[in-house]
Amino acid sequence: MLKYSIVNINRSSLVEQVASHMEVGAELSFAYLSPSAGSIVRVHEFDHDSVYEWLSRSGHLEMIPNLPSQDLYLWMVDFTENETRGTLQKKLLRSLTGVSAVWKFRNVLYHEDDAALRWERFKRKKLVETARAWFEAV
Repeated sequence: MLKYSIVNINRSSLVEQVASHMEVGAELSFAYLSPSAGSIVRVHEFDHDSVYEWLSRSGHLEMIPNLPSQDLYLWMVDFTENETRGTLQKKLLRSLTGVSAVWKFRNVLYHEDDAALRWERFKRKKLVETARAWFEAV
């Protein structure tokens, strides 16, 4: 069964909404932007024969790319090297080694409220920059 949600947005918040949809990629759904309508459609349980796939192939919709986990990891490294110091930095650097680095990083921040807020601001800024660059290229 195809499930979808439509988000109607004004042009001033379009980049913000695209950034939010770029981050959601892990839930096995896909978002499409209709530049002419200024709306975003998120399709769950993706069907390769869906009308949204056809509209995307025909140029009426643009598929919003999901943020690659490698980019998220590199942002975590950048944040850790530039935004933190001391014991917290050591814990975060240690969390970024080996398997499940993203999960371990978030687990360290779970116990550090101020650092978690700084991370969310840092990540949001990066997402908006990425969304803006993608949006301008579309």
